[in-house]
Amino acid sequence: MSRNSRFEHRDKRRKANMVLNILIGIVVVLILVVATSLLIFNKPKDTDVADPPSKTAPATSENKQKSDEDVKDQKKDTSDDSDAKKDDSSDQDDDTKKSDDEKEPNKDALKDAKETDGGKTSDVDKTYESDDWEPVGTEQSGSHTATYDSNSKDWKEMMKAMSYATGISEDQMTVIWLGNNGGPQDAKGTIRDKSTGERYRVEITWVDEKGWKPVKVEKLK
Repeated sequence: MSRNSRFEHRDKRRKANMVLNILIGIVVVLILVVATSLLIFNKPKDTDVADPPSKTAPATSENKQKSDEDVKDQKKDTSDDSDAKKDDSSDQDDDTKKSDDEKEPNKDALKDAKETDGGKTSDVDKTYESDDWEPVGTEQSGSHTATYDSNSKDWKEMMKAMSYATGISEDQMTVIWLGNNGGPQDAKGTIRDKSTGERYRVEITWVDEKGWKPVKVEKLK
């Protein structure tokens, strides 16, 4: 190869390298421009960075209102429960008072009473009296007049008084006779114990607002 030919070949290669370097430089510049543009245009704006308006305050107010309502509901429930307990307690007290007022038959009622032999009439075997006997209670109110109708409330309360005095339960008691004992508020009845066949004559008197009270029991021969 001649000298001129080698020179031309080297010159072409140098030009090619120069062109390549220029192209590489252009590419690098373009990359820098593009990267700079991306950084500039993608920079977050203040409005984008700012947090959205907080709804905490309204929510807190709403929650507070709900909390106040819940507290009120709890207080109301507590008050209702307290009232219900008071009503139950009152009902129990009423039941207890009613139970105390309404005397139940006591099998040993006559054993606790003062006993004497005989009585005013010859058919009396023993006579019983007691200062501990009390009125049996009543559901009646207002002025009272003895009623001897077997379906009346007064009759049922007279039965209860005779049962209480003798200790014989009403379902074991047969009424032979029940009527007036000399006054509008005094009654007398003759009964028989179904289980023993024993007969008793019971005198009772009315106590206003408290019911019939036993006065005397006679065991008949």
